[in-house]
Amino acid sequence: MKEDAGGPLLRLEDEFISAAEELQTLHVLNEKEKVKGHDVNVRRLRRKLLLRKIKRSKHIHIFDLDASVLSSIPSLHTLKLRPSEPTKVLSIPYEDSFAATLFGLPFLSTSLTAAEPRSSPYTGRVLKPFIWKDYTSQPPGMMILGEIRNLYGNESEEPYNSIDYCHLQFWHLDQVNDLLWRVFWPGIDVAENLMYPDYSIVAIYRRLVVGCAFMTPEGYIPYVAVRPGWGSHGIARFMLYYLIQSLPSRDITLHVSADNPAMMLYQQFGFKPEEFVVNFYDKYLPPDSRHCKNAFFVRLRR
Repeated sequence: MKEDAGGPLLRLEDEFISAAEELQTLHVLNEKEKVKGHDVNVRRLRRKLLLRKIKRSKHIHIFDLDASVLSSIPSLHTLKLRPSEPTKVLSIPYEDSFAATLFGLPFLSTSLTAAEPRSSPYTGRVLKPFIWKDYTSQPPGMMILGEIRNLYGNESEEPYNSIDYCHLQFWHLDQVNDLLWRVFWPGIDVAENLMYPDYSIVAIYRRLVVGCAFMTPEGYIPYVAVRPGWGSHGIARFMLYYLIQSLPSRDITLHVSADNPAMMLYQQFGFKPEEFVVNFYDKYLPPDSRHCKNAFFVRLRR
């Protein structure tokens, strides 16, 4: 701000002034306000400076038109990222590909369990995404799938060599019910077990359910099943162990077919036969079924 040589009228130059200079200019304009006949532009300038002073005293943000305009204009000196050695890029990950832009990222693309912990609706206990990840077992089914992946899969895809154990979730139901239909009898539906997932365990390999076991809160185990080609490698043993330790102070009971070799596994955990039930499975198995309809009722006493 500078004062005219011919009078007290002040004018703005094309430059920014500091807050102290604004206060000094406002003081000069207040003194000149007593003189009548001031220009309208001078009065408008005085009101603007007075408003800025009030905003500063109340710590209110002062609008800066120049800064707002400059923030919306991209800088001419912004460096653009250039991909390093583009000629050596042989494959693009799906999440960075054009197909992912069109179709989106697949939900649960490499596993069949959620990544976040959840609460049990029955006990309120926090259930982690995985109970255990087994990297040592190599069932025949896993080896066959590995050979297929090596022959026809993507070479850049990382190997997935673990059998994952988790609690029952909604997207397991179709495969679990299908597995139980094949191992036991048609019509089985374990959707009710979603109400108490603490007492369930599902073994999965990537997106394939390879085993499952369920128990009621009262300690009765209705189903323990392993997919054909995945047995004899400890899957059923670990699932049974997990269900047993879920109720450490209660007796565990179950029915097992009289000709089922799993009876040896149950005896290794301490189950003892208490009753031989004739035609126990008669009301479950189809009339033309060749499976044994007699069962042992066994109990693990605590």
